[in-house]
Amino acid sequence: MNKGFKQTELFETQSPALVISASRRTDLVSCHAEYLTEKLKMYPPEKVHTLVIWTKNPHNMITAGKLKEVLSSYSQLYVHLTITGLGNTLLEPNIPEWENTAKILPDLVDMVKGPERIIWRFDPLIEVKIKGERFSNYALFPVIAKQIKDHGITKCKTSWVEPYKKVIRRLDKKDIRLEILSQNERLKQAKDLEKTAEKYGIALSYCSMEGFARSRCIDGELFNRLHSKDFSCSEKHAKGQRKRCGCTESLDIGWYSLKCDNGCLYCYAEPLI
Repeated sequence: MNKGFKQTELFETQSPALVISASRRTDLVSCHAEYLTEKLKMYPPEKVHTLVIWTKNPHNMITAGKLKEVLSSYSQLYVHLTITGLGNTLLEPNIPEWENTAKILPDLVDMVKGPERIIWRFDPLIEVKIKGERFSNYALFPVIAKQIKDHGITKCKTSWVEPYKKVIRRLDKKDIRLEILSQNERLKQAKDLEKTAEKYGIALSYCSMEGFARSRCIDGELFNRLHSKDFSCSEKHAKGQRKRCGCTESLDIGWYSLKCDNGCLYCYAEPLI
C-alpha cells in the first residue's frame, strides 16, 4: 500500500471535516503551484472545511489559471499572508517589495470572500548587522499596518526570528550578523507594536513565543464561526506542534523536500547553503 493511498484512506474516514494546511513547511502557492493543484485532487472541496494558505507572494492564487480555479472551488479559504517589509532585500531576495503585494490585496480579499479570512504575518521581526550597520524591519510595522488596515484586515501575527545554528551560519556566509534581542528588549518592542496595532484597529498576537500568550495560527473555532455552511471542523488542540503553539488539528500537505525558492536567509526550513 503506497503512502498516497494511506493518506486518502485516512482522509475518507475523517469526521469532522478536514482543515488542510498548505503549507507551514514551504510556500506552495509561490513556488509549487502545480504540485498544490495536483495534491488537492486528493482532498475534494466537499470533504474540506477550510483550506489554509501560507504565502509571501499570493500572485499565483489570484491570477487566472488552474490554481485559482481549484482554490475557488473550496467553500472556505483562509490566508496567512506574510509581509515583513524585507522583500527584495538581501534577507528576502526573491520576494516582491511589500508595496507590490499590498497593491493586489483587493483581489485577494475578493477571492477569499472577505478580509476576515486573511491574517497578516509580520513575521519574523529581525535585526541584523550588515557591514557594521544595523538593519531591522521593526520600524516598518506602522507603515505596513496602515496599508493593511485600509484593506479591512484586522489580525496580525508576529514573532522574533529564531537563532537556529544553521540560520546563523547561513547569515555568516553573507557577512551578516544576527542580533539576538533580550526578553526585556522584546517586551519593549511588543509594547510599541501593540500600541500601533491598537491605533489601526488590528489585533496583534504572537506565534509560539516564550513569555507571550499562546495563540492559534490554525484556529478551528474561528474557522467554524466564519464558515457559511452547516458543517464543522475540529477544535481539538493539534499534537506534535511546538510547546507554545495553540493550533487546532489540521493536515499539512507540504514537505520540507519541496524546496522554497523565496531565498529568505533567516528561514528555519531551509537547509544550510
